[in-house]
Amino acid sequence: MKAQFVNENRGIPYSKIPGKDPVIGTIITKPMTFGEHEYPSTEMDVIEVSGDIYICNSWYKPGVPQVVHAEMVEEFIPLK
Repeated sequence: MKAQFVNENRGIPYSKIPGKDPVIGTIITKPMTFGEHEYPSTEMDVIEVSGDIYICNSWYKPGVPQVVHAEMVEEFIPLK
């Protein structure tokens, strides 16, 4: 399968498809605060790791998978 890109300008390659490829682990994100808005930590299933980017097993919007940068990840738990 030819690698696809999440963002053509940044060029984050991915070859797995959310919902179709096996989960390789789970990430737990760090809690974040933006202005007066607080976002708790959350768990997401991961299907691929591309450098410092985790490609999640869900879609951000049609044709674009949810991605999380390693700086936002508190813990990565690989499946055994």
